[in-house]
Amino acid sequence: MKKTRKAVTGIRPTTLLIPLAVFIVTAAGPTSTALAGRDAEFEEVRRSLVKVYTRSNPPDVRNPWQKLGITSTSGSGVVIEGNRILTNAHVVANQVNVEVKREGTTRRFEAGVEYVGHDCDLAILSVDDKDFFEGAVPVKLGTTSLIRDSVTVYGFPLGGETISVTEGIVSRIEVSRYAHSRRPLLLVQIDAAINPGNSGGPVISGGKMVGIAAQSIRSAENVGFMVPASVIDHFFEDVRDGRFDGFPSLGVTYQAIENPSLRRALGLADGETGVLVTGVNFGSSANGTLRAGDVLLRIDGIPVAEDLSVPWRENNRLHFGYLIQSKQVGDRATLSILRDGRRIEEVISLRDEADLVPRPGFDVPPSYYIFGGLVFQPLSVDYLRLFKHMPPDFSYYVSYRNLKTAERRQVVLLSKVLATPLTRGYQGWQDAIVNTVQGEVPRDLPDLVRIIESSADPWLRIEAESGRVLVLDLQEAASKTTDVLGRYGIPEDRSEDLKQETGDRRRQAE
Repeated sequence: MKKTRKAVTGIRPTTLLIPLAVFIVTAAGPTSTALAGRDAEFEEVRRSLVKVYTRSNPPDVRNPWQKLGITSTSGSGVVIEGNRILTNAHVVANQVNVEVKREGTTRRFEAGVEYVGHDCDLAILSVDDKDFFEGAVPVKLGTTSLIRDSVTVYGFPLGGETISVTEGIVSRIEVSRYAHSRRPLLLVQIDAAINPGNSGGPVISGGKMVGIAAQSIRSAENVGFMVPASVIDHFFEDVRDGRFDGFPSLGVTYQAIENPSLRRALGLADGETGVLVTGVNFGSSANGTLRAGDVLLRIDGIPVAEDLSVPWRENNRLHFGYLIQSKQVGDRATLSILRDGRRIEEVISLRDEADLVPRPGFDVPPSYYIFGGLVFQPLSVDYLRLFKHMPPDFSYYVSYRNLKTAERRQVVLLSKVLATPLTRGYQGWQDAIVNTVQGEVPRDLPDLVRIIESSADPWLRIEAESGRVLVLDLQEAASKTTDVLGRYGIPEDRSEDLKQETGDRRRQAE
């Protein structure tokens, strides 16, 4: 049974402005038949190519009750079956208005975001006015390319207003982090130029779409990446039921087992391989099944090698996580496990990944809570982007202990203290990890609200992880919260999602 999750998305163009790739022709030159085929392919793709114009209004993470203001940007897209448009999620992230225009036409049409998958950086747009699609030839989805396959990238990169075409080959195929979501998924590297504005444009091989241009590396030349056909197909299959559920994950931390002594100590037989589980995320697919110290030997009968890889198409190898993320949320997987010298098999139901410090969020305002001038937020990747250098205490949770537990499902921050007479002496506090409130460790932000608003203690006492202590008169802080909000022009003491989860329990002055 799939879990319900609504997702929507906004715009970040690809990162690098680099010269167009050089077209390479054999010394003998192409035959007239080959030229005719290339011309037909170009004409079909040209008629389906779309320029996407987005106005977005991203949230202000430092001041989560407000937004940063309207920005305008553009990307590319392509017409697919069903009178829809496929593009990147980052092209329409945090959008307030989206317009589209077909190649070779002059009129812009208003578009809506029908589905968006931020994890895989894909979005489907719809246009109510059917005149937009007149004469369009929907592209057909092919299969994921192999290394050295030739590809052609179509789109509208910066430097001009008309169609741009670059060519290259597939250089690398691996599970790697997507720049937009920071989620590791299958990603294909190509040497065709991908520049800002190419995002969302089709990558064509053999007359079919084998990928969507997505990102590039700022410091390298002609190193671009596309979302491959298999990930696109996964996205299409996912949203058939009317919602995007995401990509499943085991939800474990792990290490390779390459050292001979470690292998023998764990009880691995000669020639036997696997991956050592070092931690399990609360609420994840593996929660309740895998344990720290287990050796994961096989997934659905496929052995996991000592370098964490599994076989994939024509003697290639990918990270073992690919076997899980290629399935849909709600599917099952069979795990072969070595535990305390015993070999067992377990079948698990697959869920989406949920880290203690969540990956970037889009189209949804950040969570926050304000009490007596104290501003609380959960630690997130979006919050970390405020820093040029990550604070060491944040790094611990992100790099070493990014696992939810039953006792801690968010890292709650006292992100800032608003200046008022009540908070005198604490106004330099910011970015402090909350260790306890009234002696309790808050499980998450809603739990912190519960602790504060149900407390009968005359004092509000907060201890930071650094050891610092903050104490306020609880009733005075409650009675002055409304005044603080008015002074700073803040509309609510908590975000909308927190209202729904905690109820509106704000204390009112009598």
